[in-house]
Amino acid sequence: MYAGHAAVALALRWREPRLPIVPLVVACYGPDWAEVVLMAPNPRAVIAAYTHSIPGLLIGAALVTLVWKWMRRPGAMLLGVGWLLHWPADLLTGRKPLIFPTPVIGFDLYNLPLADFLLEATVVAIGCAIYARGAPKRAELRRVIVILGAALIALQAALDMALGVMRNTDWEPSLASAVRQSHLPRARVHGWAGLRMRFALSPSHNRREDRDGNDGRTPGHRDAGLPHLRQGEVLHE
Repeated sequence: MYAGHAAVALALRWREPRLPIVPLVVACYGPDWAEVVLMAPNPRAVIAAYTHSIPGLLIGAALVTLVWKWMRRPGAMLLGVGWLLHWPADLLTGRKPLIFPTPVIGFDLYNLPLADFLLEATVVAIGCAIYARGAPKRAELRRVIVILGAALIALQAALDMALGVMRNTDWEPSLASAVRQSHLPRARVHGWAGLRMRFALSPSHNRREDRDGNDGRTPGHRDAGLPHLRQGEVLHE
């Protein structure tokens, strides 16, 4: 999630007006920025286990909360909450690890750019509405909030347009996706063409048991009087 994290920061700001918005935004984007810093010498999939896994998020949230409390500033708990909310937000748009680099789970809406835009635009609208609810009732401030929301939605639209042009991968939502196994048949989902969601709960779901009892032999030739062939065999006269 991109613009949605900023919307989460705006919504949390309503709970503690004394908390500056900048550190709250930093906390809501914290796992992403930590990943960018740490992935320079390491693969992203490995670093994600430290920045976006549940244990990593708990550690990061605890650190940012303790540091803010040590500084004796208000809103320390909200910074920790903002850091923790990063994971459920990313669960909707990408696929993130639970504890280790694999398995990763998520709804993978990055590969459905239109759905991703609609979701994030909705999150931005809700976040701005909550922020406006706690802001002073001044017309100029309301205009600023509207402009901010429109800017976030426009930024998200540009990002999703770029995703639609640059990405050439299938939509693969998963509740427990292990390492891809290319030798197993997989249903391919392209854009909105296949809205029937495939959740890879286990590799066994990708296998079909042979209910014909033909021991792997090719069906369809029984009525033609031809011998059954195993896959890869050649019929010799």
